[in-house]
Amino acid sequence: MKKFKKALLLCLAVMIAVSAAGCGKGGETKIDTGSGEMPKTLSIYASLGPYTLKAGAKDYNDTLYFQLLEELTGCHIEWVHPAEGAGAEKFSLLIASGQLPDMMVTDWVGVSGGVKSFAEDEVIIPLKQLINDNMPSLKAYNDANPNVLKQYTADDGEVYYIPFIKGNAELKTYQGPQIRMDWLEKLGLEVPTNPDELYNVLKAFKEQDPNGNGKNDEIPMSGVMFTGGHGIGNLIWMFGSTMDIYMEDGKVKYGVMEDSFEEGLRYIVKLFSEGLIDIDYLLNDRSKMDNKFMNDRVGFIYSLQPGNFYKNMNDGTRKVLGIPYLANEGVKYNVFDSTFTDDVSPVSIAVTTANKNPSGSLKWLDTLYSEKGIEIMNYGKEGLTFEYVDGKPQLTDYIYNNPNGKSQQEMSGLCLGTYQANFPTQQTWDSYNQILSPWGRESIEIWGKSANCDGTIPASLSLSDEEMDIIAQTMSQIETYVSENINKIVIGSESIDALPKIRETIQKMGIDNVIKAYSSALERYNNK
Repeated sequence: MKKFKKALLLCLAVMIAVSAAGCGKGGETKIDTGSGEMPKTLSIYASLGPYTLKAGAKDYNDTLYFQLLEELTGCHIEWVHPAEGAGAEKFSLLIASGQLPDMMVTDWVGVSGGVKSFAEDEVIIPLKQLINDNMPSLKAYNDANPNVLKQYTADDGEVYYIPFIKGNAELKTYQGPQIRMDWLEKLGLEVPTNPDELYNVLKAFKEQDPNGNGKNDEIPMSGVMFTGGHGIGNLIWMFGSTMDIYMEDGKVKYGVMEDSFEEGLRYIVKLFSEGLIDIDYLLNDRSKMDNKFMNDRVGFIYSLQPGNFYKNMNDGTRKVLGIPYLANEGVKYNVFDSTFTDDVSPVSIAVTTANKNPSGSLKWLDTLYSEKGIEIMNYGKEGLTFEYVDGKPQLTDYIYNNPNGKSQQEMSGLCLGTYQANFPTQQTWDSYNQILSPWGRESIEIWGKSANCDGTIPASLSLSDEEMDIIAQTMSQIETYVSENINKIVIGSESIDALPKIRETIQKMGIDNVIKAYSSALERYNNK
């Protein structure tokens, strides 16, 4: 969750002039909805995707999809783009200056202070009625998918932003455990399904020279840090716990305090002490881990779908594939990652109080959720980037083997508006499926069938200012303390017998207050 300085929130009311189009404080909300005609121009703040930048685009008007949308709607977009890596700073400066564009794309899901506070401070406007009146395509989707609407509806029943929607379950499943299938085959091993089987596989990788170079140089498992998508701590999920907040049977818990966490941690300590986990996991970054993997040093990791490995390792002899999420017998939940459960992405758009025609602006935005808009954002232009084959759109070699020498990723960034999920619309699995490698496609299908995510806290919880303050201040200290001490236990500089003392300290640091805050937010979420 991205955090902005609380001082910014405290001074917004002073720094931003009261707008007639905004929310009247202390009284009924009044919004000038404008003419309702689709505007000829709109100003929008948004970050450019990395592959769009790499392909040479100066702004989104250089992309095929926004050129097609301008042709379709007659509306020209004046873009406000932050420099790469400076999004948070640019966002803060725009808010503080009061010189707002008509719309702003950012992480409104996790914005500091909560999105509602920006409406109260007259930065953005509520959208629920405006959506119902001016966005027939999105409204139809919401009516058919009330659980998705719930995810971006605030606790007060209002809607303050419009999200990027992942239209299929497979789009939420893009990372997980993956293994050298050729190593398994060479050693006559089956795909592991539980901790004991994984231990035996990793031990065989260490001792039986699966890379065939006659050296004892294999690293059975690698990773990047303890937590995160590439972290070795994901092994704890097999035991039904995580080093984070989660829920069990609807009750909020902090994994480190649970017996299942200790069981998982003991397992990791055993693997590390026997040389089955990369000794440099704390020093690795994604590039270092991937290089070890692609250089036949590593056999097992947690990572994003293996498209990059397919590109660099598919030589007819090597094979990398995702394997089902592992779990001990009787474990209820084996995945603790909100990306698997949330249908909406943090990338979302809000309408500012500077907008003189919110109704018309939302009519333009609704185009991106219409049948034609979804086609443009997912596939580009018929006859150029896709053709209809048997009634279904199929991407062309203009994307896969571009005559101008640009990579598939660059062409996707220039031509496919959903590729990097950087602007709100609705993504389709069929489009994403076509740009996946065979290894990536198969891995996603495997992970989706095996993941039980019912213990995951929804990322779209609405937290009050007080709850957010408690969580931000307390968890920041707890996470730093826990990370330092858990890693000491893993590498052997501290005994696992120190865990009770660590838990005692966590208790004193206020974990119960954090659990209470999440519990209250979860109750409100469930009652929407």
